[in-house]
Amino acid sequence: MDVPQIIDYYGYTCETIYAETEDGYYLTLHRIPFGKNDTEKDASKPRPVVFLQHGLLGSSADWTTNIPSQSAAYVFADSGFDVWIGNVRGNVYSLKHRKYSHFQPAFWNFSFDDMATIDIPTMVQKALSVSGQKSLYFVGHSQGTAVMFAQGSEDQEFAKNISAFFALAPVSTVAHIRGLMSYIGSHFISHMGRLIQLFGAYEFLPENIFSKFFAFLICGMGFTNPLCNNILFQIGGPDSKDINMTRVMIYMDHTPAGTSTKNVTQSGKFCKYDYGSQNMKFYGQKTPPEYDISQLKIPTYLYYSVDDWLADPLDVEGYIMAKLPNSTLKEANHLGIYNHIRRL
Repeated sequence: MDVPQIIDYYGYTCETIYAETEDGYYLTLHRIPFGKNDTEKDASKPRPVVFLQHGLLGSSADWTTNIPSQSAAYVFADSGFDVWIGNVRGNVYSLKHRKYSHFQPAFWNFSFDDMATIDIPTMVQKALSVSGQKSLYFVGHSQGTAVMFAQGSEDQEFAKNISAFFALAPVSTVAHIRGLMSYIGSHFISHMGRLIQLFGAYEFLPENIFSKFFAFLICGMGFTNPLCNNILFQIGGPDSKDINMTRVMIYMDHTPAGTSTKNVTQSGKFCKYDYGSQNMKFYGQKTPPEYDISQLKIPTYLYYSVDDWLADPLDVEGYIMAKLPNSTLKEANHLGIYNHIRRL
């Protein structure tokens, strides 16, 4: 089932809304405008908007595939919110462009910077325009936090649209990541960056029949669940035993949801895309500019854990918390034994 079908299966109303970016991408947003037990009269009343943004290789499925009591989208809807769930360019729900097919390399010529500075403002504005609200609450997970750190710190007019920013497993620099992603980053990503410079950008880990078959092969049979659990452990950190293992097959059926090779080869520093010898052409300087999160003025709430191998406390405390102004950082919640995936 796709996300609208999943939402409908659980008895909620789902609206699929499209937003076109200035550079031609058609982004898909999934909206749950009211709670499961609300009447039409209740549904017509204005509600505060909460916007949920997935992380790297994720999609709106990240917020909707658990049972309602364990999925943020349904919990917010039942608590009186108008729930909007974003999908950035290049994932399975945002594969259309005004000019290019997603089979063309030109479609994939985008990086994290484009998601932060174009996709997020486009989707936020669409949510506010349709809902009639003047601002919204933004909840991001992993790279879904990085896009707000970047755009919120660079565009103060945009920042006025955000009432508060809730950062789950917050990511900026990834100097201290551990586990499988650390190995992949150190052994493959740098080489991939050089290949992109030579041959161009392409799709990275799409959701397709092969990924679905892999999910079934590894996680679809009871006796293989320990292996499935170990894959999650190697990516997100220990404590995967607390993940609802009856849902893992469903999680992996929707993940990875696809992105571009340029996105995954973004520097470990919190800066714009590194074009190497072409940096002078793009930025007027030899190194890519860093995102200055000390300029973020949106009230921010952090949620992080010692067992998170991707949003390591050394990066959260040593970089994000060290740079955010005291007036911006409202709470820094250390959650103890949660890993990167369990936050959803």
